[in-house]
Amino acid sequence: MSSKTQFEIEADQVHIKDLWRALTKDKVEILEKAAPDLLTELRILEGDGIGLGSLIYVSFVPSGAAAPAVLEPFKERIVECDETKHLLSFLGIEGGYMNLGFTHYLVSFKLDDIGAGKTLITSSLTYDLEQNIDRAQLLDGFLNLLRYYLGSVVKYLQKLQNDPESDEGGL
Repeated sequence: MSSKTQFEIEADQVHIKDLWRALTKDKVEILEKAAPDLLTELRILEGDGIGLGSLIYVSFVPSGAAAPAVLEPFKERIVECDETKHLLSFLGIEGGYMNLGFTHYLVSFKLDDIGAGKTLITSSLTYDLEQNIDRAQLLDGFLNLLRYYLGSVVKYLQKLQNDPESDEGGL
């Protein structure tokens, strides 16, 4: 039976449409600018990288900002991308956390406009683990990585909002 955990991040001064675009259509470009210390590679292997069924390859900086030193590259498939509901879900396929003890995982990001230019991000992780795994350490590592990723994107978008003329360029 699968377990589920979630956390929320309130993104001040980040409009839902900008955050949605940063997590979907512009994810490769935004991640390179928002978290250069996190990824070494993010590639679209199948599909357009946005739509259902798209397969994405991710490789982290060894001993980088939030990724564990032992985290191998991995593949995830987009299994839900609903622009109306602002819901995005990725299913772990192989490598990465699948090699560290997860037998199944599904990561979902749900965005909600909470007014005054703020967006609430609800991130959920539905998972199954192998037996005899240090559950707390593995979950903490995965959730910290998700928090770092989302936090980096939010900070980058806030910077653009406060300084649209920045060298980083606009969306």
